[in-house]
This record gives sequence, C-alpha cells and structure tokens, in this order.
Amino acid sequence: MTEMGDTLVSGILLFLHTARGEFRELSLKGKLVLLLLTLFTLLLVGVLVSLALTARSGIGIHVVGTTFALGLIMFLIRRVQVRLVESKVIPRRAGFPVFIFLAAVICSAVGGVASLILPDEAAHISSALIIGGCVLAAMGILWFEGYPQLRDRGTPGYITLAGFSIVLAITYMTAISRYIVPYDPFTINVGPLLSPPSSDFPLGTTQLGQDMLSRTIAGGAIMLQVAVLSVTICFSIGVTLGLIASYKGGVLDRIVSLLMDSIFAFPGLVLAIAIAAMLSPGVVNMALAIAVVYIPSYFRVIRSQVLTVKELPYVEAAIVMGARDRDILLRYVLPNVIPSAVVVMSINFADAVLTAAGLTFIGLGLPIDVADWGWDLTFGRTQLQFGAWWVITFPGIMIVLLALGFTLAGEGLNEILTPKLRE
Repeated sequence: MTEMGDTLVSGILLFLHTARGEFRELSLKGKLVLLLLTLFTLLLVGVLVSLALTARSGIGIHVVGTTFALGLIMFLIRRVQVRLVESKVIPRRAGFPVFIFLAAVICSAVGGVASLILPDEAAHISSALIIGGCVLAAMGILWFEGYPQLRDRGTPGYITLAGFSIVLAITYMTAISRYIVPYDPFTINVGPLLSPPSSDFPLGTTQLGQDMLSRTIAGGAIMLQVAVLSVTICFSIGVTLGLIASYKGGVLDRIVSLLMDSIFAFPGLVLAIAIAAMLSPGVVNMALAIAVVYIPSYFRVIRSQVLTVKELPYVEAAIVMGARDRDILLRYVLPNVIPSAVVVMSINFADAVLTAAGLTFIGLGLPIDVADWGWDLTFGRTQLQFGAWWVITFPGIMIVLLALGFTLAGEGLNEILTPKLRE
C-alpha cells in the first residue's frame, strides 16, 4: 500500500519511512505475525513432546521433568549472581565466571547421578539432561532478562526474541528426542505402511512403516550438529585469517584474498556438493563441506573492518608505545570487529541448515540409515504422487521453522549490533 505522505510503504512487518531513512516500530500486524509464529513453534514443540511422553524408553516424563528442574536451578543461580553483582558483593567481572562455574558443577552432578542410575545410557542420558536443562535456562534468561532490553530496541528486538525462541524450542525437542519418541525412528513395520495421521500414529507412517512422529522429533539432531560444527569451523578460520592477513597486509593479504575470492566465485551449493561428493558420508565431513563455502564471508567482513580499525588513533598509539601485534589484535582490533562476525555467524546458521538439508536431499553427506529431515524429504517426494503428503510435510515444516528462526535472530542482531545501518 502506498500513500502520498511520510509513510511511503506499508507492509505486514514494517512501516518504511524513506524520508528519515530508518525503520519505524513494528506495525500491529507485524507484532501479531511474530507473536503467532513464536507461539506456533512453541505449541508445536510442546504438542510433540506431550504426545511422546508415553515413550518406548519408559523414562520420558522423568527426562522432561529433570531438564525443567535443572533449567530452573540454573535460572535461579543466574538471578542470585545478578543480585550479588548489583549489591557489589562480588565484582562485576567475576559475576559471569561464577555463574558458569556453579552451572558446570550442577550439570556435572546431574550427569553423574544419571550415569549411576542408567550406566548403559551414561553418555546419552547425561548429554540429554545437560543440554536440555541449559536450553531451558537460556530460554528463561532470554525472556526474563533479554525481553526488557530487546523490547526497547523496537523492531530488531522483537525479531531477535522471536528468532531465538524458535531456535531454542526446536533445540530442546531434539536434545531429549532419544527419550521421548514413542517408537524407535529407525525401526520399520511399527505400523501400517504409509498410514495417514491417526490416533495411533499422530503424524502417520512412512513407506517402511516407520513412525513419522518419532522421525520428526529426532530428525533435527544431526542437522543441528552439522550446523553448529560447520559454523564453528568457518567462524574460527575466517575470523583468524581476516584478522592476521588484513593487519599484516602485503603479500600475505594478497594471497589469502585471492584464495578467498576464488572460493567465493563458486556458487555455494555447487561447491558444497562437489566437496561432499569427494568425502565419505558423515557429520564431520558434511560440516567441512559446508564450512569451506562460508569461510570467505567471514574473511571479507573481518578484513574490511580491520582495514578501517587499524588506522584509528588508538591503534596507532599502541603501535608507537611498542605494543606487540598479538596484543593489538586481541585487545584493540578484535573487540571492535567481532560484532560483525557474530551477525554473519547467526545468519550462516540458517544457510547451514538449508545446505545440510539440500545435501541430504540429493543423497550426499549422511548415511541412509540416519533419522534426518533431509532424508524424509527425499523419501516423501517419491510418495507425494501417491497422496502420502504427511511424509514430506512435517519434516519440511521443521526445516522451514528452524531456518526461519536462525534468520530472524540473525537479522535482528544485525540491526542491534550494527546501528550504522539505521543511520
């Protein structure tokens, strides 16, 4: 909708005021869209978890209850730590390390007790409880502490809050998936072949008689592992190369820049497919194939920032005073360029999720016996022509929601951490 006034464009999420060159507050429809999107994701995950509490493991309700208790304990520890810092009982710099230390002690104790109760499942049960509890604690801290601050940011704050809420909700579901699925996601013939959604199988079954509810709950674990590992690799390599090459300059900068430009010249998905085809199937190899694609993105962003920062007076003063290059990079340059890399990292999570799904969809990256949303898309595509819409629909919805959550979080952080974009 266009008008002849200050408001030139009105959309579902934003009012664009080109005369001022800035984003105004969310429209009412935009707030409702983000609220409904977040509530839909939380409700969807809640329904999936509640349907699976009668899990084959027999301890699904205990796992869920323990993660909530652990999350509440860590949340209360965080509140106590904040109060102690505000009352100056402990120094501000020591506040967060104290919280991390106490949270690590609690998590270790919970993991140790769980290992004693279920020695055969020691590694799996410990990781499920610790990750699930940490995710719930992070969600509580996000809403209790982050909401007031993000709300004051306006549009970027609401978008960031919605994105992180979606991501954390899906992460919690996949973290405890092993103990809440009603059936083993790998077992065939647990029900009728290609059965539509029913009371016995709420999301239907596959062409092999596998339960789609179980595969939908467990299918995101591998995808999240690939996304986290690939982003960690490309973040570490890209930021390091960008810092060193751009600060040193000369031949090193030209060689590294040429290499990064060569990689960047290839279409991302095509390059990922080529690398994945050369490597054997597996989570690490798939993460490496995706990481190589996105290393130039970090390098370019960091390089452009460093070239500006290293000419500033405080950096030149540090050089004159005889500071070592390592100290200059870590104390003066890195803190001023890392926000841009964090923004790229948050957006790359969404790209990594979609790329991982695409690689699995075409048969690369993961073994066929792995419960993964990408494989379900592959199998569901062939069954869609026979009317079995449920095989491809539910995994597709989860992929879209996860990628959308990362995208919203990344775009919101982009507006918050780089205010120059709004000037």
